[in-house]
Amino acid sequence: MESPQQGGKGKGLFGLSLAGGGLKSFSQLAVLHDLEKHHVKIDAVAGTSMGAVIAALVASGLTASEIEETLLDEEKEFADRGVFSRPAYLLFQHVREHNNGFVELQNLQQMACQLFEKIGCRMLSDCRLPVAITTVDIHTSELIVFTNKPDFFTSPTGDWLIYPHDIELGLAVAASCAFPMIFSTASLDGRQLVDGGVMMNLPIPLFDRSLFSVLLSVSMIYDAVDRQLASPFNVAIQSLDILIRQMDRQLTKQADIQVNFPIEPQLVFKVGAGAEVIAIANEMLRYNPIDYDLLENHQQKG
Repeated sequence: MESPQQGGKGKGLFGLSLAGGGLKSFSQLAVLHDLEKHHVKIDAVAGTSMGAVIAALVASGLTASEIEETLLDEEKEFADRGVFSRPAYLLFQHVREHNNGFVELQNLQQMACQLFEKIGCRMLSDCRLPVAITTVDIHTSELIVFTNKPDFFTSPTGDWLIYPHDIELGLAVAASCAFPMIFSTASLDGRQLVDGGVMMNLPIPLFDRSLFSVLLSVSMIYDAVDRQLASPFNVAIQSLDILIRQMDRQLTKQADIQVNFPIEPQLVFKVGAGAEVIAIANEMLRYNPIDYDLLENHQQKG
């Protein structure tokens, strides 16, 4: 895994940026386990979409093993509820007549709120670590950032809007996960919100570089190959993946340490593949380990 040297480092903090990617984001557990193994302390974390779910769990103070167990349990509950089980023609009918997404976001929001209340982080302000979560106002095209510590994620040029109030952590996470077409939009203060990946799938720019000496990004950029796409759904997912990965390629350049897991886009919504994705990522990390030299220097100076 790459660790480019950059200038203009901050005051010694270590920040972790987690990209969105549906079930592919379960690969980020491999990095969390590896950071713990090397005794690396995370000072702040930012995430988008499923990366926001994991970032919120990190900020809640859970260990990597606890996060893995929690995510796999939630995946099983999601599967048991049969959220994606209806035939495609019924989904399209439902969208046309009743909703602006295949699945009511309220289902995901309810699960998220129950989860974070259970682990003692009902509100964003309850998080132990500074955390930033992205979403997008679909009407104004504004990137909205939910954070418990605005000083860590201040935009010097006003490129995003910091939400000025405390919020239920489950609601913030659900808004970040409102993937267009799949989930309905989130509603907040008269705004309609969609997945933060629409504008910033890898939220590395959120960190105030005057405070952070090392930023590590975790992405799932996959180079598309020629294949027969069997459904319009797969065509749509792969098309969106192309757009997102081009943005992610540019954003990873802002990280000091770049970890990428090239996992196929077909796994994005494959509920039940979580353990498989984690295993794939662990194997990838075994053959392409993180270069910890930069972090070791950071810790010695800290």
